[in-house]
Amino acid sequence: MEMRKPLQLTCLLLYASANLFAGVKSDKLKSFPTLRISSDHEMEFRSHFQETIKGTVKDEAGVTLPGVSVKVKGSQQATQTNVSGQYAIAAKAGDVLVFSYVGYTVKEVTVAAQGTIDVVLNSNSQNLETVVVTALGIKKSTKSLTYNVQTLGSKEVNDVKDPSFVNSLTGKVSGLTLTHSSAPGGSTKAVLRGNKSISGNNNALYVVDGVPLPSLSGNGKSDGFQLSDAGDGISNLNAEDIEEVSVLSGASASALYGGQASNGVILITTKKGKAGKTVVNFNSSTTFDSPFLLPELQRNYGTANKAKPEEGPTFNGWGAKTANQSSYTPNDFFQTGKTFTNALSLSGGTEKNQSFFSAAATNAEGIIPNNKLDRYNFSFRNNTSFFEDKLSVDARAEYIYQKSQNMPGQGEYYNPITSVYLFPGASYNFDDTKNFETFDPVRKINVQNWPYGDQGMSLQNPYWITQRNMFQTQRSRIVGSVTAKYKFTDWLNLQGRVRMDRSTDKGENKIFATTAPGNLVSNSSNGRYATLDNLNSQTYADLLLNFNKALGDFTINATAGASIINNLTSGLTIDGPLDPFKVPNFFSVLNLTQAGIVFTPNTYRKQTQAAFLTTSIGYKNYLFLDVSGRNDWNSTLPKPFFYPSVGLSAVISEMTQLPEFISFAKLRASYAEVGNEIPDNYAYATNPSFPIIGGAIVPFTGKPFTTLNPERSKSFEFGADLKFLQNKLSLNATYYRTNTVNQFFRVNVSPTVGYNTYDLNAGDVQNQGLELSMGYNAELGELTWNPTVNFSFNRNKIKELYTYTDPATGQFIEVKEFSLGGSSIVRKGGSYGDIQVKDFIRDASGNQVLDDKGLPQYATNNIIAGNVNPRYMLSMSNGFRYKNFNLNFLVDSRIGGEVISRTEQTFDKRGMSQRTGDSRDQGGIMIKGADATEAYYNRIAAELTPYIYSATNIRLREVSFGYTIPAKVFNNKIQKIQLSVIGRNLWMIYKKAPFDPDVVTLTGNGFQGYDYFSMPSLRSIGFNVNFTF
Repeated sequence: MEMRKPLQLTCLLLYASANLFAGVKSDKLKSFPTLRISSDHEMEFRSHFQETIKGTVKDEAGVTLPGVSVKVKGSQQATQTNVSGQYAIAAKAGDVLVFSYVGYTVKEVTVAAQGTIDVVLNSNSQNLETVVVTALGIKKSTKSLTYNVQTLGSKEVNDVKDPSFVNSLTGKVSGLTLTHSSAPGGSTKAVLRGNKSISGNNNALYVVDGVPLPSLSGNGKSDGFQLSDAGDGISNLNAEDIEEVSVLSGASASALYGGQASNGVILITTKKGKAGKTVVNFNSSTTFDSPFLLPELQRNYGTANKAKPEEGPTFNGWGAKTANQSSYTPNDFFQTGKTFTNALSLSGGTEKNQSFFSAAATNAEGIIPNNKLDRYNFSFRNNTSFFEDKLSVDARAEYIYQKSQNMPGQGEYYNPITSVYLFPGASYNFDDTKNFETFDPVRKINVQNWPYGDQGMSLQNPYWITQRNMFQTQRSRIVGSVTAKYKFTDWLNLQGRVRMDRSTDKGENKIFATTAPGNLVSNSSNGRYATLDNLNSQTYADLLLNFNKALGDFTINATAGASIINNLTSGLTIDGPLDPFKVPNFFSVLNLTQAGIVFTPNTYRKQTQAAFLTTSIGYKNYLFLDVSGRNDWNSTLPKPFFYPSVGLSAVISEMTQLPEFISFAKLRASYAEVGNEIPDNYAYATNPSFPIIGGAIVPFTGKPFTTLNPERSKSFEFGADLKFLQNKLSLNATYYRTNTVNQFFRVNVSPTVGYNTYDLNAGDVQNQGLELSMGYNAELGELTWNPTVNFSFNRNKIKELYTYTDPATGQFIEVKEFSLGGSSIVRKGGSYGDIQVKDFIRDASGNQVLDDKGLPQYATNNIIAGNVNPRYMLSMSNGFRYKNFNLNFLVDSRIGGEVISRTEQTFDKRGMSQRTGDSRDQGGIMIKGADATEAYYNRIAAELTPYIYSATNIRLREVSFGYTIPAKVFNNKIQKIQLSVIGRNLWMIYKKAPFDPDVVTLTGNGFQGYDYFSMPSLRSIGFNVNFTF
C-alpha cells in the first residue's frame, strides 16, 4: 500500500508537467488515465506545484466583467479577465488571488483544491484607489490628486441617448452648465465654473485620448441668413465608443494644456480591444420626440382687420370673440420626431494583440417637417506589444460622415415657427397652408401660396420654408492616430503620439423665388443661393518621457515632454441673389447676379508649440505635491507664454487616527495660471481675410496687433474628499476663485488715423464658487440604491473693463460698460450676463406713473433687471437595482437667474397671448370708461421689461427602466440581453417662465437666456436593446 503512494505522486507529476508544457488541453491529455489519490496527498502535491486556475468574474447582476485584474498576492503573477469575464492564472493551493476592478470592492480568494474559482464583485463607486485619466491622458490615483476631477462611465453617458452625447452630461457634473438648441446634433455650449471671457471663447476644451479636439463649429445661427449649424466637433462622436469621461473643471487640472485650458477640459477616453475571444455587442435605441413646452395662446378672438397698412398687421387677435373656440394649436404643424441609433462593436485578440471595431448609424427626423440628420461612424483600433511587452503600439482610425437638412433656425427670418405661433386660427384655416405652392402660369414656375402678406415680420408659409428654403450640409471627417510607448525599465518609458483630424464641410442654401427676403438680406424675384466649402485640418504630435519610481518612503511620478499643433482652415462662402434676367430657381454660382455676389474667404493657419514638465511627489502614500509648468509658442502671438501650477494634497485618514465612522479624509489645495488663445475669427496680421462684394475687395480696416497677449486665468481652489460609514457615503467639496485678466477688446477709432479698429488687452473678470458632490452606496439585501447629489453655485463679477488712448485725439478714455448684443450688458462692477432694459416711470412709492391716456410710461434710462446665469444648480440621480431589474432617474434644477422673451412680447403686441384673451374674458382693461386692452398691451410691449422671467425650474430630466436577461437563459450562448424603456424631459415639476429656460436662440456670447421664436425643447420617449454575444 505504501509503495503505491510514490507511484501515484509520480504519475500525477507527469500529468501536471504535460499540461504545463502543452499549455492547452490536447486530446491526448484529455485521455490520460484518471488517477485517484487520497485527499491528503492531493493537497500535499498542490501545495508544492502550480496548476492553472480558471474562472469567470461577474457583478451582482450576473453581468461578466472584462478587464478585471487578477493577481497572486505577494508575487508577480498577474492577468486580466477577457471580454467574456474569464481568466486563467497559474497558482498553487494556499495562494491568495486578488481580484480588483475600477468601481468595485477588491476581493481576495484563497486557492483550495478546486481548479475553478468563479467570483462575484460588489460595486463600490466610492473605491478609494480608483485610477482616473487626467491631462495628456496621464493616469493617476484619485488619492494623489490635488484638484477636483469628476468621472462618468460609459453607462452614465449612454443610458438615455442623445444625438450629441454632451447633452447627456446635464445634471451629472457639478459646476457644468450646458446650453443647446433643439435641433438634432446641433452645437452645445459647455461652461465650467462660469463665463470667464467677455469676447473670447467660454467653451470647455474637449480632449479625446489625451489630444485636444478641433471645435469645427459656429454658435448656431447668428443672423437671418446663415448656413445651418452642422454641430460642433464633439457632437460627431459615436457615444458607444466612449469608455469614460473625465471632467477637469479647474485650471490646476487642465494646466498642461496651457493656452487652451482656461475654460476647463472634458476628457474622453475611447474603448479598445480586450484579450480573449471575439465579443460582439449590438445596441439599438429608438426614441420619439414631441414638443415639451409650447406657448399658451388664446384661441377665442379673431383678427381685427386694419383699414390701412400703417394701422398694423392683420395677423393679430384683437378682433371680436368668435362663437366657437378655434381648434388650431401650434401642435398641428409639428410632427413626431424620431431618432434611431444603431451601434455594433467587435472586440477581441490575444495577450499580445487586441482589436476593436465599431460602426454606428444615427438617423433622426426633427419635429419640423423636412428636418433630418444622418450620421455614420466607423472606427478601428489595434493595440499590439512587441519585444516582450517593452514596445506597445496603439493605432486608431475613424471615419465620420454626416448629412443634415433644414436644421431649424431661430429668430424672425426664414423660421417656420414665427408663422406657426402667430397664425390666427380663430380667423383662418391653418390646413390651407399645407398647400404651400401654386403654379404661376405667367412665370411658369411654382410660387408660394401665402395670401396674408409678410405681416411686418417677413412671415411666410411655414411649409414653404421647410420645403423651399433648403439648408443642407455635409461633413466628411477622417481621424487617425498612432501612439507608441517603449518601456526601458519598469519605472521609465518614452511615449510618442501623432493624431490627424481632417474635416470637410460642404453646404448649400437654396431660397426659392417668391420667398420673402426679410430685413437682413436682399433677394431677387428669382431666388437666392449660397454655398460653403470649408476644410479644417488639425495635426497634433507629442513626445512624453515618463518616470515612475518609489524611493524609500517617497514616490516620484514625472512626465517631461513637448507637443506641436498645426491648425489649418481653408474655406470659401459664396452668396448672392439669383440674376433676375436668368432662370429662376436654378441654383448655381453662374446664375448669381454679379452686382450682388459676395465671396467670403475663411482661411487661416495657426501653430502652437509647447514644452511641459509635471512632477508628483508622494510621501508614504498620504502626502502629495504636484508641480507643473508649460511654455507655449503660438504663431499668432509675438512671444512665448509660461503657465505654472502647483498643488498639495494630504490624506488625513492615513496620517492620524480618525473616528471610526470616517473611512477616508483628504484635503487638497492648488494654484494655476492658464490661458485662452486669441479667437480664430480674429484677422491675424500674417493672414488677413478680404471679402469680395460685387467684384470689389473689401480690405480689413483694423490695425494689425503686435503686442496682444492671450487671456490669462489665475485660479486657486481648496477642497476636501471625505468617505464615511465604511466608504458607503462620500462627500467632495471644492471652493474656487478665478480671475481672468488680459481680456480681448476690439476698439472702434476714427478712420482718420488709417484704421477703424484696433485690439488690446485689459479687464478683469472674477468667478468664485462652490462645487459639492455627495454619493451613497446602499445594499439592502438584493436591492442596491446609489443616489448622487450635485450642487454648485458661481458668482461672477467684472472687476475692470478697459481704458485706452484715442489715437486720433490723444484723449484718455475709460470704458465702463458696453453691449454684448440683445439685452446683455457688460459693466464694471456688474456680472457677465446682466440684462439691461428700460423700466417704467415710477413715483417715490414705486407705483407706475400714467400718461394723459391712462397708460404706463417707460423711462429713457436703462436699469439692470436681472442676470441670465443661475444662482444655484442642484441635481439628484438615483440608481436602483433589484436582481435583474434596474431603474435610473435624474431630477435636476436651476435655481435663480432670469430669461428674456421677445416671443412673449410679440404675442402681447398682437393680442395672441393667453394673457390678452383672459383679460378680455374678464371684461378687459377699462381706462376712463373705455376698453383700452389693446392700447395697454401695445404700450407695455414697447419694451422688454415685462417679459423678463425667473429661470428657476425643476424637471425630471432622464428615466431608464431595464431588465437584463441572464446568460443562462440562452445556455450561455448569448452573454447578455438588456431591454430598457427610456425617456428625457418627461415632467416639468416646477417653472416660472412661459417657455423652457434651457432653450436659447444662440449659444454665442451675449445671447444666453434670450428667446426669440426659439424651437421648443423636446420630450423624448423610447426604448433601448443591448445584445452581447
